[in-house]
Amino acid sequence: MTELKDKVKENHSDGFFEFSFPKKEQSLSIIEYAEKQLKTFDVQPFGSVDSLLLSQVAYMHLDVAVPGVEYDGEAVRIADLYKAEYFDSIFDDVRDAKSNRKLLNAICCSPRYRDIKVNYYIDNVDAELEKQFSATTFILPDGTAYIAFRGTDSTIVGWKEDFNMFFRSVIPGHISAVHYLQTVAARLPGKLYLGGHSKGGNLALYGAAFAGREIQERIISVFNHDGPGLSNDIQRMPGYTDLCDKLHITVPQASLFGLMFSSCGFQVVKSDRMGLMQHDPFSWEISGDDFIYAENLKSNANKLIFTIYDLMANLSRQDREVFIDTVFQVIAAPGVSSFTEWPVMAVKEFDSMVSTLKSIDEETAVKMKTVLAEFAKALGKNIFNLPDKEKIKQFIVEKVNTISKKDKL
Repeated sequence: MTELKDKVKENHSDGFFEFSFPKKEQSLSIIEYAEKQLKTFDVQPFGSVDSLLLSQVAYMHLDVAVPGVEYDGEAVRIADLYKAEYFDSIFDDVRDAKSNRKLLNAICCSPRYRDIKVNYYIDNVDAELEKQFSATTFILPDGTAYIAFRGTDSTIVGWKEDFNMFFRSVIPGHISAVHYLQTVAARLPGKLYLGGHSKGGNLALYGAAFAGREIQERIISVFNHDGPGLSNDIQRMPGYTDLCDKLHITVPQASLFGLMFSSCGFQVVKSDRMGLMQHDPFSWEISGDDFIYAENLKSNANKLIFTIYDLMANLSRQDREVFIDTVFQVIAAPGVSSFTEWPVMAVKEFDSMVSTLKSIDEETAVKMKTVLAEFAKALGKNIFNLPDKEKIKQFIVEKVNTISKKDKL
């Protein structure tokens, strides 16, 4: 075991609990890139960095200024979003509002971004359907459109929908993504880019795969920034297989979410954060006109993904569903809709959470114990299982196949 650890240390940096060190090369954040990149799109074509940047803008609440998709109104110039009277609405309950405001300021001043038009905003949260869906369309000066799907926000419903992907191949957000893409494509005649960060990237994949061949032929690229892939069954369908050459998948070195259900190749981006905080787009490092890429994932950081896949492979679809539904039932007990409010209310309403937990029937309690025992077993197995990038991809494909077969039983 000692020899194995030494060999791993030679080929991988530490991962999950690493600290940030001074950068060895000059790098920019997406905010600094927006401030310093003066090339317009006719000089430097739209690329992966632009996609991540606009995917972050899609987290902002733009309904105060941007026409909704239901109206087909006149698009708004992106520079016109930077108005003080909009700020309370735009940055309300947005994670890291300070950085988002800096980003909006930078793009509104930038010769590369300020003339982009914004339209067809939608933001729909449905607790009954367990759906959190939002998308925004950015129209470039040449008429090409970038459709950005929002990733998971702070709503409890949004997080529940994410976890539902562990036992459902298709979630409500997927259907909304297809409908949104079809609606926007019918109104805009030009070529299309699609993308998103986190769950937004997953929605972009599904929307592009199932919006129809005519629309798919108009798509130039689909960008998935550290978002989950689609289930193994969906990846075998023609709509998805026809799309593979257009996919651009980027993950940070300590990726967790971006490795879930991943099959197509991905590029590893350097981040100035540690562990799971690398999921934050503001931490991704840029040099020149592109990201700074790393050769490998940080192996220790990825032990969670192996644990999750082993857990899923050892549990039936029904057991996964029961476990996830029960956990979120307890989380929702304090009566709040957002994780922003949850910590304070969880303390105040702790008794209600305990009561909810105690009300679980015996059969569900047994399944909960089984899941927790399997999780502990899988974590113990994988804590020293530190494969390289190619072995990680092979591992994931094998596990997805195993889970898919189990789900059909």
